[in-house]
Amino acid sequence: MARTQRIVIIGAGPRGLSVVERLAAHAAVRPEKNLDVHLVDPFPPGAGHVWRSDQSRLFLMNTPSFFPTVVPSDATLSVAAADGSCPRPLPAVRGLTFEQWRRQVADDASFPLIGLSDDDVREARNLGREGFPSRKIYGTYLSDVFARLRADLPKTMALTYHAQEAVRIGHGEKNTGRPYLVELGDGVILSAHSIVLAVGHTDAKLRDDQQDLMEFAARRRLHYWPPAVPADVHWSALPEGENVLVRGMGLNFHDVLAQLTEGRGGRFDRDQHHPNRLLYTPSGREPMVWAGSRRGTPYRAKAVLDSYYPRSTDNKFFTKAAVDRIQQSARSEEREIDFEIDYWPLIRRDAQWNYYRTLARTNPEAIAGETDEFLTRVDAILSDTAHAAWWNELDRLVSDRVERKFVFTPERLSRPFDGESFQSHEEYAAAVVHFLDRDVAASFDGEESPLKMAIGSMNQARALVKYAVANRGISDESWIRGLERKFGGLVEGLASGPPVLRIQQMAALVRAGVVRFLGPDPVFTADEDAGCFIASSPWVRDEPVHSSWLVEALAPANDVRVTTSPLLGRLFEDGLARPWQMHLADSPAPVPAKGLDVTTPPYRVVRADGETEPGIFVLGLQLSSAQWGTAIAAEADADLGLGSSTVADSNRVAGAVFG
Repeated sequence: MARTQRIVIIGAGPRGLSVVERLAAHAAVRPEKNLDVHLVDPFPPGAGHVWRSDQSRLFLMNTPSFFPTVVPSDATLSVAAADGSCPRPLPAVRGLTFEQWRRQVADDASFPLIGLSDDDVREARNLGREGFPSRKIYGTYLSDVFARLRADLPKTMALTYHAQEAVRIGHGEKNTGRPYLVELGDGVILSAHSIVLAVGHTDAKLRDDQQDLMEFAARRRLHYWPPAVPADVHWSALPEGENVLVRGMGLNFHDVLAQLTEGRGGRFDRDQHHPNRLLYTPSGREPMVWAGSRRGTPYRAKAVLDSYYPRSTDNKFFTKAAVDRIQQSARSEEREIDFEIDYWPLIRRDAQWNYYRTLARTNPEAIAGETDEFLTRVDAILSDTAHAAWWNELDRLVSDRVERKFVFTPERLSRPFDGESFQSHEEYAAAVVHFLDRDVAASFDGEESPLKMAIGSMNQARALVKYAVANRGISDESWIRGLERKFGGLVEGLASGPPVLRIQQMAALVRAGVVRFLGPDPVFTADEDAGCFIASSPWVRDEPVHSSWLVEALAPANDVRVTTSPLLGRLFEDGLARPWQMHLADSPAPVPAKGLDVTTPPYRVVRADGETEPGIFVLGLQLSSAQWGTAIAAEADADLGLGSSTVADSNRVAGAVFG
């Protein structure tokens, strides 16, 4: 008789769903073991918290329809499936990437098991493969994948869903054969052989300055809204016609604007005189939004392409072969890899190469002399990887041959108004609108935009960076200094931006007088004398903005050191887990990092005593110190080791469960 293995998966969002899918795939080809799988999450299974299907359709995904999947495709598994280590999905979900699901919904509204609203069907039909889906409909896809899996499970696998929060993990009695106990919020105790932590986003403690603002607001009867998942916020509570300060201009900022404009009856229309512009007709119910962030501008829009990575870019320096070669060399020399020394120069070379080859193709007049000869010299400089001063040599060449306004400097892109001062908020708003218009134009130029091709080159490098730095692939010092502060901060604002529609909308809102910008490096203070919040920028010489409302336009910090999750907090208290231990040159003892301390894949938890907890596995955001870019979804048809690494992680956990 086959043994029964009980697995408790905590978290029913995309990562938890991926584990269910991989367990089912393994169970279908390995009937020697019975599985009793329990999925625990207070939010709906499949969609989970962030992607739940009851949220506003105004919240958009940050990737086009053809990109995401929770089910590995045949192309992804073509190599891995050969040895049976990564079996094909069950027939009910085989090939069901989001785009394939959307197309089937558009052709046959009765296709999903869970049922669709008329608006769901309309969105699926109007979307197109290059369109950006709502988070609502992506959550519907995830929910349908869960329903299909549940209806088609192998006979050796049972699946139970608990609409509860897991609050504690403990050790069970040794003689029961199930070494773990999971306590749920309603008091139910689940025993388990294995536990998978796919917790996803959790609430977090406020920073000291945020806590001060919160306490000030409570004391003076003001309104401070801390970081939150946008779908959790009651945006209707923000006042009409009053100043509202919004801190942060990343992706969540567009969610705020959508709710305060279209969400209140405002309307965007095409500007007949400017084909790339929109016009905004206010409803009269909007607040006056004052936005601020360190860079002073929003993330740049994604280029309009028919593929996720540009087809015309040629990344020939930072390649998988180069990464493997560097890693092999580091092992033989018994040294740690430094991101800034070993990888970043290669990424910069690729960005420069793709920028100037696109410039030569699309705007040869910007280059003095023969463009082919210019590109030959650029290639020679970039290809001389032994030349430590290559950057200076390239700088001299482009200074002589390229019009100044077309010279490419990556670091300048993240702070376009660095060092500039403005006399008024209106002057700064005009400058930002001009910046937004140029960004929109470049996005619509797509493959013809040198700037967007350079950014596309860095975006393409991101997937390879994930592979290169995973599992202690670089030194701890380099992880903080080079990866997070230098590359991460730069590429986030350039390559992780919204669809171009969002930047068009923002420009329209500025023209309509609904949005204004505080300026770079804004300062938000709680003024006791004035009895309100005050915000200003050292770069804009105008009166500070006063408001009774301050909204943080960002999600709670993904940091286990400040999480308020009862489950994670008790894991630390009970010694069953600890934060990742970073070894820094200026610290006499290991320093706790943002993610959980784990082994190499399949990422078992490391206890407080430094020993491995063999039956507790970790997936997703809490791996942020072992992986980089943990929030990025699996890419349809991508290699398991690169764009579909989240599928690979789930598959390794499933393989470990089966032994």
